[in-house]
Amino acid sequence: MFKNLFSNKEFSSKTGFFKVEGKELIPINGLEKGSINDCIETIGFPTNHIYTIHSFDSNKISVLGFKTLTKSLEFVLAENKTKISFLDVSKAVKGIDWDFEYSDLNVEDILQEGIDYENFDLDFIKSILDLTKEDKDLYKSQKLGLYLQFENGILTAFTSSEWENSSTKWLKDINQKMVESMVKEAKQFQRNEIEAMQEVNNQTKALMNVPEAMKNEFLTLHKNENGNFNFYNLVIAHYTQDCNQDDFLFMNKGRFKKTDKQTFGVGNFKYEFGIDKELINVYEQ
Repeated sequence: MFKNLFSNKEFSSKTGFFKVEGKELIPINGLEKGSINDCIETIGFPTNHIYTIHSFDSNKISVLGFKTLTKSLEFVLAENKTKISFLDVSKAVKGIDWDFEYSDLNVEDILQEGIDYENFDLDFIKSILDLTKEDKDLYKSQKLGLYLQFENGILTAFTSSEWENSSTKWLKDINQKMVESMVKEAKQFQRNEIEAMQEVNNQTKALMNVPEAMKNEFLTLHKNENGNFNFYNLVIAHYTQDCNQDDFLFMNKGRFKKTDKQTFGVGNFKYEFGIDKELINVYEQ
């Protein structure tokens, strides 16, 4: 009986915004701009730390604001500044399709925004996700199936916990030592494990496009001092010449010599890029 009375208690706010504390709706007044972002900052969060959902099925609730990647309700915006009860809020929350709101694509967008703003620190991520430490500055969220990389306590990258793409898995099955050697080399030059694995995945994907694979006529021309073959460079040098400068520099990070602004030497070849950063010429050094 008392529970029902409490749930039906109505709250009012001059701005229409309420802070949620337990089952109490605390009016948020004095908002300078009266906007959702203004409300989020007033209750003590950076704007991208709150995930907002518009409640189209409710005639009393306009917007619900949750601590991002959680179901922890932090604020409510009433429709047309109407009086609302916690029962109204509960009904609106029950109507949320969480699988859609926190789909893989939306989760990636949320994490990327945190990286762009440089404000998803380790403590905050620990408060919203299940994290298991895998290595220095590398954590895994079993729930999301993601690895998350931090630098100086700030999230800088994330990737699927399925480290290897299909081509890397294929090569690992037939030549595990080759993959291990490629990983070892990549870790020497890339900033973190996520980027190192991206390099390896790109190399093995390129290998699958090399005619005759390990019997290719140009293979030895792309063997480096680590004893590995740069399949990525082999493909763009002798076959497709389809490569962007930024991608090239990522794949050869720490291993190229800059001849001029748009020409870079790696091993036996020089790679020249145009003003649009697309590869235009490859020639032997």
